[in-house]
Amino acid sequence: MLAVLVGCSSKLDDVRGSDAYIKDVQFVGVKRFKEDELLGYLHMGETSILPWKDRYAFLPANIPVDAKRIVEVYKAHGYYDAEVVSITPTVKAGRVRLFTRTPGERRPGKATIKVVVREGEPTVVKKIELTFPAGRPGMDVGDPRVGEAALRKRIALELERAFEVPKLNRSVEQLLETLRDAGYAEAEVREAAEVTPGVGAVVRFEIRPGPYYKIGEIRFEGLGDVPERYVANEVDYAPGKTYSPKLVKKVEAATYGLEVFDTVTIDEQPSKTKPGTIDLVVKARPAKPQSIKLGAGFGLDPVRWEQRGSLLYTHKNLFKNLTRFDLRARAGYAELPSMFNPQEHGPIVKLEPTLRQKGLIEKRTVASLSPAFELGIWEGYQFYSPTMRAGLSRFFSRFVEAELAYNFRFVDFFNVSPTLQGQDSILGLDFRDPYTLSYLEPSLRIYLTDSVLRPQNGAILGVVYDIMGLGGDFSAHRVRPSVRLYWTPHWRVTFAGRFEMGWIVPYGAKGGAPIDMRFYLGGADTVRGWGLRRLSPQVFPDGCMPGEADCRGIPVGGNTMILANIEARVRATKMLSFVAFADGGDVRAGINEFALNQFNYSAGPGVRLDTPIGMFRLDVGFRLNETEYARGQKIWAVHFGLGEAF
Repeated sequence: MLAVLVGCSSKLDDVRGSDAYIKDVQFVGVKRFKEDELLGYLHMGETSILPWKDRYAFLPANIPVDAKRIVEVYKAHGYYDAEVVSITPTVKAGRVRLFTRTPGERRPGKATIKVVVREGEPTVVKKIELTFPAGRPGMDVGDPRVGEAALRKRIALELERAFEVPKLNRSVEQLLETLRDAGYAEAEVREAAEVTPGVGAVVRFEIRPGPYYKIGEIRFEGLGDVPERYVANEVDYAPGKTYSPKLVKKVEAATYGLEVFDTVTIDEQPSKTKPGTIDLVVKARPAKPQSIKLGAGFGLDPVRWEQRGSLLYTHKNLFKNLTRFDLRARAGYAELPSMFNPQEHGPIVKLEPTLRQKGLIEKRTVASLSPAFELGIWEGYQFYSPTMRAGLSRFFSRFVEAELAYNFRFVDFFNVSPTLQGQDSILGLDFRDPYTLSYLEPSLRIYLTDSVLRPQNGAILGVVYDIMGLGGDFSAHRVRPSVRLYWTPHWRVTFAGRFEMGWIVPYGAKGGAPIDMRFYLGGADTVRGWGLRRLSPQVFPDGCMPGEADCRGIPVGGNTMILANIEARVRATKMLSFVAFADGGDVRAGINEFALNQFNYSAGPGVRLDTPIGMFRLDVGFRLNETEYARGQKIWAVHFGLGEAF
């Protein structure tokens, strides 16, 4: 019976000895199981038309074997009178191959198997008993989690329901899990069942909790050049807490999460000096602290093409105090709108070194310093910009992350379009060449999700607030609240949504925001179906009429933004997923200006390929309505990207 329950399915790709595949299995009289559930225990199965799915050969010798398995599966689930009435195969010969060295050779045929089962009535559970020969758990610490009422809730079997061996085994596992999570590391549970077929079953669980434990000392071995105090800071919450396997796993994950160890294992040792405690010995093997990655790629957008090479150098333990140093470098060339029609073009360079350390100021606070330099090109101008960012971030519990950053920017424009230089344009005084900007950037994120990095269910709430005006040429408040929602009703299907708004509110004598920090939409990460940054207020050359063939506006951004996205993500294989999306958004030049009658909608399909080096994304977006920004724009756009859009 156990052999039937533990992986007795056999998926056959080898068709030697068979001249047909099983295409369809029909069960008659089967009510207890779903078809796929019962097939999981058998040799037979249904061959899919998809080439990467399993193929099932029709082998007559397997029919009596599967008949016995069906009976055993039913017995394991409480149906002791079940029987297989008949198994009838029907084989349709394959077509003759046209081009072959062997005349008359046929393709594999198709087999249909009809299985008739008489289930009978199940034997039900009449009584469930819990005994505690060595005493009840929780009496010494008053823990209701291990009271008899709580333990009974962990039993999968139910009175007056079928007695099933899988549920019996699952009950033992759940009882042990509950006891061990409550501090009873040496708990034992023994099960017994008296079954009278057709009458009923009496189930008994003998529970021996053993002693109650707390976490004692945590010691470390094999840290190498990693200072012990930094590792200890990551797990200092554990000593003194009630022992549980989940807490031990959390300690292991926190140590491994430092990203400086190849392997981390934990030995549990009852303390010799402090009875009732279990010491944890964390054994680690240091990883190589330095790594370098080189790559080449291209970007493709309706209004911008670029070819680039990239470098990422990482040192995870600089100065031997867990200071992380990342050097990102990228260099290439960009053509606007395309390589075959380069109306504007130029080199692109970005150099971004980052120093990051946790515990420099306070053991839970991460300090970062990021000087950077960028040479780039956008529609209407080229620029170079040295910047500096210094920040402090901290998680408050598992859910809340707060950050405070100071930013300094210097931007010098060159090859500027005459259209942007007119002071009577929509930009007004917001176009200053060159400019400096100094601002604070507090932000808050609340993770109500099952995972911070790859959420499947839950919500992420966030807000970023830029306070410009601490010196420099501009002063404004820039606020961007957002919410992201995720729901996975089935492991293959995830629904995701995003809603985001943005306001820029100038103040003072230097009120305004620089052109490159205003709001833009369009492109692979915002509203698909639009070119990069094209969903935005624009300025046009003198004498140019929007919508004319040779009239091309320059996006200049806006002070008010609204964005909404929804996606249905369907996982086909481990690596391949398909997506259907709908996007919407709008950007307005005015302060707190909304024009819902000009809201822009788009939709389309997409493909995701999840590889060891990252997720590649291909989307095709189609605009669904015509607005003032759509004049002269194509109705569709192809987008390539890395990672999910949100």
